[in-house]
Amino acid sequence: MEDLKEKADQYKDQFMSKAASVNQGSVFFTFSNPFTKSIDDGTIFTKFTGLIYSAVAIIFLCLPFYVLYEGFDNNIFDAPFKYVLLAIVFFAAFTFCCWVSFQILFNRKNQFQGLDRSRGYVATSIAANVVSTFGEILAVFWAVIGTVFSVLALIFDDASSFTSLLGFEGMGSAIVDVIYFPITAFLILVFFRWAAELIVSLADIARNTRR
Repeated sequence: MEDLKEKADQYKDQFMSKAASVNQGSVFFTFSNPFTKSIDDGTIFTKFTGLIYSAVAIIFLCLPFYVLYEGFDNNIFDAPFKYVLLAIVFFAAFTFCCWVSFQILFNRKNQFQGLDRSRGYVATSIAANVVSTFGEILAVFWAVIGTVFSVLALIFDDASSFTSLLGFEGMGSAIVDVIYFPITAFLILVFFRWAAELIVSLADIARNTRR
C-alpha cells in the first residue's frame, strides 16, 4: 500500500514538473489575449456599440425612402385629396424625425471616443447612454408627429384616427392634444434622462464604496 502511494506521489511530482516546464507564454495559451484585454478595458463594448449606433443611424436615413416606396406602391396619389395631404404631411414629419434621430445617434456615438475607460464600469456608462439616446429619439417622434397631426385634426377629422393608427394615442380632443404631445414628449425625455443618470449614479456609489 505504501509502495502504491509512493508511486502515486512520484507520478504527481513528474506531472507537476512537466506542467511547470510548459511555456505558458506560447501562442497556445495567449492567442486570445487581445480579445480578453479588449473586454477588460472596455474597448470591445465602446467600439461595438458605436458600430450599432452607426448601423441604426443609417437605417433611420433609409426609412423615409422605404415609406416613400410603400406610398407609391399602394398608389397613394389615387386616394382622395384629404388622405394624400395627410400622407404628405406624415412623410415630411417622419423624414424630419428620422433625420434628427440620425444626428442624435452619431452625436452619441462620438461620445464613446472620449469615454474614460480607466475608471471602470464601462458597460454601465454604455447602458446609460443607450437609455438616454432611446429616450431622446422616442421624444422626438412623439412630439413632432403627435403635435403635427393634432394640429391637422383641428382641420381634418381623420387626422386623429390616422395618429391612433400609428400608435400615437392622444387625449381624444385635438385642441388638448396640441398641448398634450409636447408636454408628454418632454416628460419622456426627462424620464429616460433620469433613468440614465440613475444608472450612472449607482456606478459612482459603487466606485466610491470600493475605495
